[in-house]
Amino acid sequence: MKCKSKSLSIITRTILVMSCLLILSGCWNSRELDELGIAVAIGIDKDSDDHYHVSVQVINPSEIATDAPTTRPPVSTYTTTGETLFEAFRKLAKKSPRKIYFSQLRLAVLGSEVAEEGIMPILDFLYRDHEFRTSFYAIIAKNAPAESVLSIITPYEKIPANKMMSTLETTEKNWAATKGVSIDKLISAIKSKGENPVLSGIVLIGEEDIGTNISNVENVDSPTKLEIDELAIFKEDKLIGWLTEEESRGLNFVTGNVSSTIITDSCEGEDGKLSVEILRSQASMKSKINGDKPVVTIDVETEGNVGEVECKIDLSKPESLDKLNKKIDQAIKEIIVASIEKGKESGSDIFGFGNVVHRDNPKYFKKVEKDWDSQFKDLEVEIKVKTELRRKGTITQPINKEG
Repeated sequence: MKCKSKSLSIITRTILVMSCLLILSGCWNSRELDELGIAVAIGIDKDSDDHYHVSVQVINPSEIATDAPTTRPPVSTYTTTGETLFEAFRKLAKKSPRKIYFSQLRLAVLGSEVAEEGIMPILDFLYRDHEFRTSFYAIIAKNAPAESVLSIITPYEKIPANKMMSTLETTEKNWAATKGVSIDKLISAIKSKGENPVLSGIVLIGEEDIGTNISNVENVDSPTKLEIDELAIFKEDKLIGWLTEEESRGLNFVTGNVSSTIITDSCEGEDGKLSVEILRSQASMKSKINGDKPVVTIDVETEGNVGEVECKIDLSKPESLDKLNKKIDQAIKEIIVASIEKGKESGSDIFGFGNVVHRDNPKYFKKVEKDWDSQFKDLEVEIKVKTELRRKGTITQPINKEG
């Protein structure tokens, strides 16, 4: 009986092993790395025939792997057109010697004309296709076609897409006038009833013909550059306007997206400026119904250091520091007010006030959500800012202080 049980156990294990060999037979659609073209950025425009114009920035592996001087660019850009995005992307096979691989994509550059028409068809394709991840960022080409932006050879970073991504992230962390938005967050904002999205812009400075040549990076100061610009305002999926640099920072203060920035203000009653480095900032919003109208209250708390002082002020005195705190409070409040006024003027709730009203007063929001964009224009907003300056630097008085 024991022999029979042992025999059955061996047969069972054998069947299990054979089943695993059949099921775990490797990746059926795997490809060798040397058969793929790694795409790091895509650009999407439309031509005069209303066809999609697609540009893809692909790494040249041999140029990236070496530190030796070379006359070949580190990336190649392939372009094609199609009646649909799927068709255009598939037609890249006519241009590229390798199958283009999109899973390492870092950036999608959208032409402003495409964005003004509406980007939902583009997002549908990028989100639907299994080759695309949803962690890459989207930005708007502000003053040039997306194809031109992807054709510029950039200094410092060999791969232009990496340069654009690094600049976007650095600007967001240290100046707070831009915002990195991934595809999934962009779709979420578009579908939200109480918020509209924003995207960072990118500007081409200089002549495109020079920027596409390797000589562009052989100068100490490259003649043609790419610069991350202000934030684009969307209403649902359509581009409708732009915030200024200060208004972009105001939006980030409201939404709690400020890691660090500089606030500069005039000296009171005298010539000169003073600058404070904001090191931490947090924001919260709440709403209430006053009569039959909603009121949103924004609380912004910041911490910072004194960075530069041209005023005749003695920072060793507590009253002087309190006075400076209030000046910075007012300066931040003015930035926020300007941003909210631009949002109301455009009729686009880019701050997510509708979400706040929906969270705190869901029954009220259900009555007005279909007409929220017009309700938003008349929304009462209260702004409270509290700044705490922690450090005054190595000196407490300006070095030009008399006496």
